Amino acid sequence: MEGAPVTAATGVLGPVVVKLGALLGSEYKLQRQTLKDIKFIKSKLKFVHSILWAIWGKETLDAQSKELKKEALDLADDMQDAIDDFILTMEPSHRNKHLKIQIKIQASPFQDFKTRVDDVSARCRSKWKIKPAERVCSLYSTKRAESSTPSKLPPHRAPFVCKNASEIIGMGRWREDLITYLVGEGSTMAQPQFKMASIVGMGGVGKTTLASLVYEEIGNKFQSRAFVSVTPTANMKEVLTSILHQVGAELPAGTKARTEEDIIHTISNFLEDKRYLVVIDDIWHHGEWEIISKSVPQNNLGSRIVMTTRIDSVSDDIDYNKLCIRMNPGWSFEEERWFYGHHVQDFTAWMKPDMVGEGFDRDHPIVRMCGGVPLALLCMFSAMRMVREQQELGVHVKACVVQDMIEKQVKQSGIQNTPGFEPLVESFQLGYTNLPHHMLKTCLLYCSVYPENYPFCMNDLVMRWVAEGFTYKVDVAKDYLKELGNRGFMLHMKDSSGMPYYQMNPMMQNFLRWKAREDNFITCSSDIALAYACRIHRLCIDGYQVDDGEVQVVDTLFELDWSQIRSLVVFEGAKRYVPFEKLERVRVLDLHYHHHHYLEFLKSYWNPFGDFGFEALANQHVKDICGLLRVRHLFGLEGIGISEIPPEIARLQHLETLQVRFTSITELPSEIRDLQQLKTLVVSQNQKLAELPREIGDLQQLETLDLMSCTRLTGLPREIGNLQNLENLNLHWTMLKELPLEIGKLQHLKTLDIGSNSITRLGNEIEDLHHLETLDLSYNRGLTQLPREMWKLQNLKRLLLNGTGVVKIPREIGGLKKLEILKLDDTIGALPWEASQLSKLEGVPECVRQAWKKSELMSCELAGEILSIRLVNRAIDRGGLIVGTKHMQIPQWIKEHFNDLGSLDIRICKLEERDVKILQEMLNLENLTLRFDAIPRKPIAISGEGFPRLNRLVVDCRLPRVVTFQEGAMPKLGILRFEFQFYGGPPPAANKGDPRLGVKHLRCLFLVEFRCSEEWYGGAAESSPCMSAMIDVVRKEAREHPKKIYFRVTGRKE
Repeated sequence: MEGAPVTAATGVLGPVVVKLGALLGSEYKLQRQTLKDIKFIKSKLKFVHSILWAIWGKETLDAQSKELKKEALDLADDMQDAIDDFILTMEPSHRNKHLKIQIKIQASPFQDFKTRVDDVSARCRSKWKIKPAERVCSLYSTKRAESSTPSKLPPHRAPFVCKNASEIIGMGRWREDLITYLVGEGSTMAQPQFKMASIVGMGGVGKTTLASLVYEEIGNKFQSRAFVSVTPTANMKEVLTSILHQVGAELPAGTKARTEEDIIHTISNFLEDKRYLVVIDDIWHHGEWEIISKSVPQNNLGSRIVMTTRIDSVSDDIDYNKLCIRMNPGWSFEEERWFYGHHVQDFTAWMKPDMVGEGFDRDHPIVRMCGGVPLALLCMFSAMRMVREQQELGVHVKACVVQDMIEKQVKQSGIQNTPGFEPLVESFQLGYTNLPHHMLKTCLLYCSVYPENYPFCMNDLVMRWVAEGFTYKVDVAKDYLKELGNRGFMLHMKDSSGMPYYQMNPMMQNFLRWKAREDNFITCSSDIALAYACRIHRLCIDGYQVDDGEVQVVDTLFELDWSQIRSLVVFEGAKRYVPFEKLERVRVLDLHYHHHHYLEFLKSYWNPFGDFGFEALANQHVKDICGLLRVRHLFGLEGIGISEIPPEIARLQHLETLQVRFTSITELPSEIRDLQQLKTLVVSQNQKLAELPREIGDLQQLETLDLMSCTRLTGLPREIGNLQNLENLNLHWTMLKELPLEIGKLQHLKTLDIGSNSITRLGNEIEDLHHLETLDLSYNRGLTQLPREMWKLQNLKRLLLNGTGVVKIPREIGGLKKLEILKLDDTIGALPWEASQLSKLEGVPECVRQAWKKSELMSCELAGEILSIRLVNRAIDRGGLIVGTKHMQIPQWIKEHFNDLGSLDIRICKLEERDVKILQEMLNLENLTLRFDAIPRKPIAISGEGFPRLNRLVVDCRLPRVVTFQEGAMPKLGILRFEFQFYGGPPPAANKGDPRLGVKHLRCLFLVEFRCSEEWYGGAAESSPCMSAMIDVVRKEAREHPKKIYFRVTGRKE
């Protein structure tokens, strides 16, 4: 039942209130007393929910308040069980199959709850005096003001700045890049255009320190300057006033600035004719920048603005020409450690012994926890110094002993309760407090119980968030994860094969783990004291090591009342502590017995046929789990010890999620049909699973079917077409050769992944998938053509064609109006011009988008042109344009409307100085192809001006010597290619002048290539006397070049 989410603030109170409301609806016929009891309980619990929602994060709860909150959440859990049990006792109506009726002889099942509910409600009302205006009207409000901003923020310290730059070794290159960008090489103000730079990263990585260092070094080169810090609750009038005073502006005599607009106007007028530097530190919202930007004019006098922010989207939303420095820590799979900046090794390797004392262990676990976050490491040094002082340890005590003490304190009590870590805690707390709503905080706290450095796959994590009830929609959960990544809590990574995942820095995880403990949200086994009296509803059995490597979980778990657990997460090494038969009320069972095997799978994702066999659960464990009749979500039935899914699986009538991976099963039982509530079935990475039962078609509620890497699966049953609610079908890395015709019956399908198969043909039935949003056809090498019907998929947003045999995209692609992502191989050189009309398609060059908005340009100058586009590839170039129409010269509309291109491929008759000048002024041009339809009378000389980024030049002509290069020409050119499509003629006469090209003047050149037409030359470039002579000339010139030049000649290896 969807509605209000589960949160760390309110537990299951929200869903309980929604369920009580549903019982009062038309689907149920209840006795009068039962109705009366439900109305009373619903009213009281809704009030308790609004109170707990409103106070969360606004005040620190004392012991009595924490106990009252826990009592309220315990009551909600019991109430949820009682509601579910009551619904099971109801009988269907004989007249209306959609109506359920309470048994007449049954008394109200909620009578006993009334007293508890009334008592808890009264005490909450007495304890917390909440004004009506502060109460939350909605059970799942996402409004910032009501849900997340504390009523009184703690006083904010000045931003932490490490004054000694030598303490943060990894910052040097960022500092140099930033200074070079802002003021040019040699610290000269050579570029008058207005520029911006942004510094982005999570809390504690040194954004403010970097900005401060640069500000102090280059500030004296500007006529006016200012450095201001913004906080999440900043008074923008005060920020603007600070800028006003620092730049040296003054309000008109005898006046006062009454509004922000007054100050903005004064600053803007003052800076209009000045070269200024303004650093805006710690921006949290785009709206803050919008206000500040009105005061800083773009005057093209060499003015510069630098901003720092934790939030990626704030930087990305700014359209100006800018440099973006990203300072988030990185993770090395090979080294299994975090690194900072451009250094793969952690920067502790450069620490001086006198900073930390003799015997400092650079590979100590506490150092690894701090890895990649300079502020964490500096706090650790501060903590070590304080421990020495407080415990009066002599200098003879080695630093590694103190490190052991710090590690124990951090793991036992969190960085919040470890002296010395206050600056880091404040930084993290600031970001946590600024999260927009309770659901985002809840999802984040949940992640904190995972093992250190755990790689989070998006699909796996969002499934768990949905299972726990933090949200009820997968798309919403994905947006939550992206927002946490946007804010630096979950760091976006890619493994060695390019597969994306998320990871949390250990210090951030420690901070959040103890936040979760304070809220009593999730109990970790390593945190349970002996004789733990509280009832535990959400338990994580972990392997968190504190003392001497010993896992402190055995004795404490023996004392638990397992029957009270509703959600259980079990991590590696803890399976012997789970008595499955006692989990009477468990709703979510999530088993991670061998998560390191999952890591190995991620590392070897490119090899689905690898041996990932491991033993975790056995068949008997699965039979025990089949006795958990209340379980809704079952994750982690994994291991080669599982050779079958028993028929008893049919007993799990409430099951909504079933995940079975890395097992030895060869089939699914026919009893799978009895799981009528099943919405998600994941049976991926079962390499012995050869077929699906026909009964799979009986799962009418199924929304997701994941069969990825079932490498013996060669087909699907025809009954797959019966799954009318199926939205996601993953068949990646199976052995499919074709899809059944019935696939077209899946009217609600949104995602179809058939990548890395042996598909050679896509049937016309694809056009029936009207709701399809994602189609993955990648790495089906035999797929060379796409059905015309595919271009009618009006809702398609993502199309993956990389690794296929498709070499051309038809003009009909313009019909995919919602297309956002298109992945192609280099074999598809360009897209038809119609693709650039797709307003949501990522990668269309911005100047091309703007061209479509100019009706006169499209109807006049570009009318009749044969145009294609290359999409922007952030790792390669800025996108490009292919002009197929023959022109006498470079057309003027290239200069006026497409000057920002990254690549240009154009067919012309001649190249004159005017044309060269147009090309030289294309400052972002990196790839240039000139195709000559006529032989120029004389070569055009390329001077040392312009072409600041050109890396690759292709000249397609009958004769190679159509251009020559003067001293300093094309300073970044690395690849020079000559293509010959037609007969090149006889070799040049000896008296025709100097045949040299001036290759020695191309200082960055490393490759010269000669290609020729198979039709004319049989693929052998040197079969033409003309080309043979030119190759000899260029080879001779290359010997004079200061660098080694490589040659690639068609038909010959060099």
